[in-house]
Amino acid sequence: MARIALVYNLIHEDDLIEGNKPTDMIAEFDTYETVNAVKEALESGGHTISLIEADEQAYIHLLKQRHEIDIVFNIAEGIGGEARESEIPIICEILHIPYTGSGPLTLAICLNKIRTKEILLFHSIPTPKFQVFYSSSTKVDPALTFPLIAKLSAEGSSMGLTYDSVVDTPEELKKQVELLISTYHQPVLVEEFIEGREFGIPLIGNNPPHTLPIIEFHFHGEKSISLFIPDKPFDIYKQRNQEIPETEVTNECPAKIPAALEEKLISLALASYKALDCRDWCRLEIRVDKHDNPYVIELNPIAGIDPTYRFAQSAKVGGISFNKLINSILDFALKRYGIRDK
Repeated sequence: MARIALVYNLIHEDDLIEGNKPTDMIAEFDTYETVNAVKEALESGGHTISLIEADEQAYIHLLKQRHEIDIVFNIAEGIGGEARESEIPIICEILHIPYTGSGPLTLAICLNKIRTKEILLFHSIPTPKFQVFYSSSTKVDPALTFPLIAKLSAEGSSMGLTYDSVVDTPEELKKQVELLISTYHQPVLVEEFIEGREFGIPLIGNNPPHTLPIIEFHFHGEKSISLFIPDKPFDIYKQRNQEIPETEVTNECPAKIPAALEEKLISLALASYKALDCRDWCRLEIRVDKHDNPYVIELNPIAGIDPTYRFAQSAKVGGISFNKLINSILDFALKRYGIRDK
């Protein structure tokens, strides 16, 4: 059995309170319940687990333990910078420690939606038309057709998204771009908003990977987008007199879609996984317009992995328990490195 370091980022609510950061800055991090669920799943496979938080001391901890670790199980989102998700894989490569999941370059590119879209287009994989805004004074490209959606260029988990993100006029767009840049201090990706259905496609494995049951997101809010909803009622909301948003998205898995559309989605997901050089696991999001034309929206190589989240729920529908899912991801990585089960 393997000796595993489970590396993660916990939500620290005090950082938000003290720094007065936007509430959704916790969106990418995990609760202790999630970390513990992954730990217990790995232990169910007979493995020995040590816990390491991916903070400023992560390098020191991994350095000290590198001769006692067979592999890192990486679910860390990183603590800062434009390539934050690459931090732990880079440390592991410096220290020659094997790790699960995609490499530093893939994680950096997939976090940056702009670079992701450029690579998708190079490989003739459809993605919505887009423009990058570095300031609110940028003029809208006449090739773009409203409605548009304004997103942070290098974040996930619906960070920065509100119902105001979907805009119908240049004036609305200017206001939203200005808000995002001033709040999050990064460029804004503006892309054509695909009116239609949205699907999540989880993938696991290598050479070749395979898809898990497709998830369809049903939107019940005023606009068909997903907003950040915290896992539990953090005190930060009370301190700022904010109400926790109601969940306005329900998931249907397996998605009820024609075989032709399912085949199209799976083909696009596999092509995207290969184009971005993903490894072991990933979740894609694809929107489909009223003519059944699919567009890849993003790839998330470190998808939310709590037992209640979409990835694990899709696996469950496919007959894979949470414990088996986690140990399968581990096994894919062990096989890549040629590490025999001890």
